[in-house]
Amino acid sequence: MFDEIILKMEAAIAALMALIRAGHPLCGTVSGKDSTCATILMLEAVRRIGLAGEAQPAHFISTADTTIENSSLARHIQTMLEEIDDFADRQALTVTTHIATPSLAAQFVVSTIGRGTLVRTPQNGVRNGNRTRACATDWKLIPQGRLRAALERDAAARGDREIVTVLGNRLVESASRGAAMRERGESATAAVRDTRGALAVSPLREWSADDVWTMLTLFSEEEKRPFPCPFSQQTIERLSDLYRAANDGMCGVVLGEDGQRAACGSRFGCVFCCVAGERDRSLESMVREPEHEYMSGLNDFRNYLLATQWDLGRRELVGRSLSESGYIRVQPDVLSFQERMSLLRYLLTLDALEVERAGQHDADLASGRIPDTPANRDLCEVQFEMITPAQLVAIDFMLSMHHYAPHAFPAVSAWYEVHRLGRRYRVPQVEAFPKVPIPLHGWYRVGRFDAEAPTDGLRDYVAEQWNPYRYPERVSAYAQTTGGERTVYFEETDQLDVDASRACEFVTCSFDHAWFARVQGHAAIESARFWLNETILTLPAGASQRYQEMARRGQYFARASEPDAP
Repeated sequence: MFDEIILKMEAAIAALMALIRAGHPLCGTVSGKDSTCATILMLEAVRRIGLAGEAQPAHFISTADTTIENSSLARHIQTMLEEIDDFADRQALTVTTHIATPSLAAQFVVSTIGRGTLVRTPQNGVRNGNRTRACATDWKLIPQGRLRAALERDAAARGDREIVTVLGNRLVESASRGAAMRERGESATAAVRDTRGALAVSPLREWSADDVWTMLTLFSEEEKRPFPCPFSQQTIERLSDLYRAANDGMCGVVLGEDGQRAACGSRFGCVFCCVAGERDRSLESMVREPEHEYMSGLNDFRNYLLATQWDLGRRELVGRSLSESGYIRVQPDVLSFQERMSLLRYLLTLDALEVERAGQHDADLASGRIPDTPANRDLCEVQFEMITPAQLVAIDFMLSMHHYAPHAFPAVSAWYEVHRLGRRYRVPQVEAFPKVPIPLHGWYRVGRFDAEAPTDGLRDYVAEQWNPYRYPERVSAYAQTTGGERTVYFEETDQLDVDASRACEFVTCSFDHAWFARVQGHAAIESARFWLNETILTLPAGASQRYQEMARRGQYFARASEPDAP
């Protein structure tokens, strides 16, 4: 059994070495069992070229972090990247690791809670008869493409040839995967272009799941490995345990490709993935085990999202964008402000409960109430943070321009309620709402909507007065949009961004009870102006007019909803 897999491994290594000798940098990926095998083979090819004293380009290992990955797998992948870095140092390999993350505005919590974007599900993910996965495009394909472009530029500057991505794709993984691989002409020995025009090779193309697990078994005992491997014995065992836990405890190494497949049939992805269907069976299986039980609340949140997707009472009618003719569509196609705040409080509560769980687990371990094992030591650390301070600031910026926001700093105030005042908002158990047609109530003519009661949007008169004294180094006390409107001072970057360290300092240190009490009486838009004027949040280059229009429109609808409005 091992002789056969070693022959397959050697054939894959030889193919990868040929690509390196042709001057191609290789870029491996780490995510699951297949990519782990492909990465081991790629690094061995790089090592052998180095041992032979041959010149070779710099190589890369990358992974995609959607920011809502399955927490246990995400921590496992982080450990793998650290071990690859250590291995590259020990073996003197020109290999670096990289993580591709979606832009801040595209991240799930910012898009869903901040903007009110509907969660992608099988029901709303079909257009013109074709299934679409905008989430995969925004959270994986675009970030990976951006990372690859940067790596390609670096390679070209060094005079290297085009990068070849080493994939873990297998024909027999699924019927759809096999059909797609054949259509693309994927090869185990030659680099071919994928649908985006990038070169890729699939050294595991003809492998079975048994081959994959057999290879991993070869590396499960460090002293019996056929060649050096970056991953520790504990990491290989953890990978197998993750698949076993995600498949009701069945062992894929034993059951293999045929019959009732076990670990090999498990899927890992976003912990809130609603495209998976009514239930995320892999996640449900995992949380039944003590080592992964901490994710049970995340699974509850995911089920809540799916159960409430057709509850139109949780949506609002006012659209977010104007047509070319100046109309807003009146249709329940975005989450309401109240529902966004509920989702925010649920996730903040899950974060707080995870901190409490880790602290209690640490105390139980120290007192001897639970055994001292590697798994229990790992669980003494906080396993996830679904709302980071940087994400919270981006959410707060967007919510503060919403016409229903009751006061300034709505999102930061919710964080304070949960993390400082100890309030808890548990994810409710609700019956799934049946699918209903989405009514279109018509179109609302905006035009000069603020002609009778002009709005000032992001303009901050107080900041204009004080900025010359607070920030004398600035060229101006205010800024102008691309359309020429005066607004609060702001700075621009390539995309909407938040200074993570300053956001953390403000949220966790500066925003005390005095701040919390004071902002309850301030207009919501003031916090949007604050984030910009303090340059904690920067706008995408050229997008200032769009955000100004969002702010002005929010002010208009806020005034229209006041009791004394005509």
